[in-house]
Amino acid sequence: MKQTKVSVMSVLQYIDNPFKLFVVVLLGLLGSVGYFAYQHQGLFLSVYMRSQELPKLNEAQFDEAALLLFKEAKADVVAIFDVNPILNKRKIVRAYIKDGSREKRFDGLNVGLFTSNAANNNDVVRLISSEVPCGAYTRPQSEIGLWYIHQGVTYTCRVSVPPEINQFIGQITVGWKEPPDVSHAADILHIAASKLIKDRK
Repeated sequence: MKQTKVSVMSVLQYIDNPFKLFVVVLLGLLGSVGYFAYQHQGLFLSVYMRSQELPKLNEAQFDEAALLLFKEAKADVVAIFDVNPILNKRKIVRAYIKDGSREKRFDGLNVGLFTSNAANNNDVVRLISSEVPCGAYTRPQSEIGLWYIHQGVTYTCRVSVPPEINQFIGQITVGWKEPPDVSHAADILHIAASKLIKDRK
């Protein structure tokens, strides 16, 4: 106890200007982060290993997948998301309108995965199960949802990327001003979602 007291006093005597205080605080912070990482190295390793097993999004195919959805599913808007279920993140990587132009201001926006919205959470569970949740869109759940409404969207469908069960690394949301042929739209969504996976060679 006495030794600890002497050590603390030595540190306090050392701090005689703002720069030294900054250095001590920074070292303390780095030490805490290092200790946390050391204590949870097993968790970080398992997350890393899991991320290496999952497929990757193929950015080169985003425009082509959106074009397919506009042409074959008669969509009015298309949004493509990068999903990280482990970190509860869902980031917009592309948002398109029917003429093929992009709404770049949403690029990189994180809208979250599981939220306080029960309907959204139910859809996420269905996406993980490789279902294609479809339905009327009347209430925005995020900033991108407000954009859907402003584009006149009244009906949406979502698909997991890839469309296989428990491989949820991305999502495509498609919106229409009028309800589509849902069965046909779901088929086209599956094809588009499959296009967005990098070929592992």
